[in-house]
Amino acid sequence: MRILPILILSLCFISLRAQVDTGLNSKTINDSSLNVLKGNVNWQLPNGMISLLELYKKENFKEPGLDGYRIQVFSDGGNNAKERAQNLVNDIEGSHPHIPVYLSYQQPNFKVRCGNYRTKAEARKNQAIICKTYPGCFIVQDHILISNP
Repeated sequence: MRILPILILSLCFISLRAQVDTGLNSKTINDSSLNVLKGNVNWQLPNGMISLLELYKKENFKEPGLDGYRIQVFSDGGNNAKERAQNLVNDIEGSHPHIPVYLSYQQPNFKVRCGNYRTKAEARKNQAIICKTYPGCFIVQDHILISNP
């Protein structure tokens, strides 16, 4: 019974001693030892990987910008909806020239949205201003454009 723990400990010490020391630890690496490690690394991509990467780039970078928030002021698909939406765009651009305004069509509605906000908190600041003139506006998630300062 006492032999079993001794046997296990001795096997552990033997296995630890059997590990190979490559001599490349943080204490021994210097500029002269790196010269020995020079070489080339070649890899082969699996079949179809290049076309998969190109498809990824095409889908994810087709539009500049990122997901963010806008303030929706109008959404309607009734008679003369396009004209009413365009008139609203002109009104907002006149009264709030510092806020970008977007007119879009998502079947069956024309939508008027304002601003390019990265966070909902940013959108809330201008929502209070816009809702004074256009009550009922609300914040929606949208793909926004980012301008470089």
